[in-house]
Amino acid sequence: MTEITALGGFMMKLNKKVVESMTVTASLLVMTTITAFGGSTEDSKGNVTENVALGKNGTAGIISELRNMESGVFEDGGLIYATVERTQNDMVAESVDEETADFAGGAAGLDELAAATLQETQQAATESEATVEEAAPEETAAEDTQVADAEVSDAEESETIQTEETADPEWANRVMADVDEDMNIRTSPDAGSELAGKLYKGDVAEVVSVDPEWTQITSGDVTGYVKNDYLVYGDDANALANEVCSLYATVTADALRLRSEPSEEADVVTTAANGDKLKVDKDTEAADGWIAVSASGTTAYVKGEYVSVALNLGTALTAEQVAEKEAKEAGITKKPAASANGDEVTLLGALIQCEAGNGSYEGMLAVGAVVMNRVRSGAYPNSISGVVYQGGQFTPALSGSVAAVAASGVKGSCLQAAQEAISGIDNTNGALQFRSAASGAQGTVIGANVFF
Repeated sequence: MTEITALGGFMMKLNKKVVESMTVTASLLVMTTITAFGGSTEDSKGNVTENVALGKNGTAGIISELRNMESGVFEDGGLIYATVERTQNDMVAESVDEETADFAGGAAGLDELAAATLQETQQAATESEATVEEAAPEETAAEDTQVADAEVSDAEESETIQTEETADPEWANRVMADVDEDMNIRTSPDAGSELAGKLYKGDVAEVVSVDPEWTQITSGDVTGYVKNDYLVYGDDANALANEVCSLYATVTADALRLRSEPSEEADVVTTAANGDKLKVDKDTEAADGWIAVSASGTTAYVKGEYVSVALNLGTALTAEQVAEKEAKEAGITKKPAASANGDEVTLLGALIQCEAGNGSYEGMLAVGAVVMNRVRSGAYPNSISGVVYQGGQFTPALSGSVAAVAASGVKGSCLQAAQEAISGIDNTNGALQFRSAASGAQGTVIGANVFF
């Protein structure tokens, strides 16, 4: 009885200790039994158990308490203290050894205390779970709010280029080409797609949409895609425009006097009419109310109240306009196409091969252009064959070389040059003559010949 009384006192303390220490958030099933000294170390399923070192908090903490509290009571009663074990299946205590059958009645009493302890433990765990479940929706809502905020932030950042505030609202959705000369506009966001046009230095465009690599823009008669790497946006575009673009003062008065000094008493240099555009001299400072402009090769001054000053912003050129611009810069012009049959194309191609067939394509085209310029001039025969065979003009034609080449077959590049010349392409600036570049004649050298 002494042992049972001692054990009963211990279990009452244990029950109080467990309830006071309970902080777990899930239900805990505790099955404890007391084993006699020398009892079995195997669980009911025959699995060898292993001691587990547990902490003081939560579920692990309660089990640890079972190992540490009042162990002396067990020892005084001739019993070993209960050891909580972890098997591969469950958390169990040691079973009652058959050799401790004399304590069966006392053990039954202890089982009742353990059952009561378990009931209180489960109730406390249930209440703890309810608290966690009540708090969880708020925590989840908070997390959802944070995620939503992050998504909104990302969305706002992706639109920054188009929606950011600018010092000048007119520039909020504008871009400039940040290039030394020009940049390509493509028909789709792909460097291999067709050319839609070009943006040149000083050109401005409106943003349609922005992707990580490409911006869709519209400028002039062109809508297409340009690489972001070659653009500046908003305020940066405005700053670049003021740096590289000219300023023009448009006259708003019926007539305006341009003076030699920023004073109404100064001499009048010239006058301008309503609508005239005067280039602003950005390098010259003027007195308040006056603007310096370029006029007749000198600097003059106009009253600011009689003009409207604005940047001379350019816009993109279409692919066709680009081709015309580049042709003009290269001295190439497009004239009305001439009519010619197959024999005339072959004849002109043969002459080109004899005169420039071993040189560059530009040189071939130039020879064909001279022949066509003569046909159109009125000072020469008005047909290809008449020009080619005119006396004293083209030596290969008079020697029979042209006829021989035409009979044996003309090179494809020479035929192409002949066709382009007949279509109106002229890269000689209207030349009617050519000589070997080695002759020293004055003119434009193209290939091995000089044209004039």
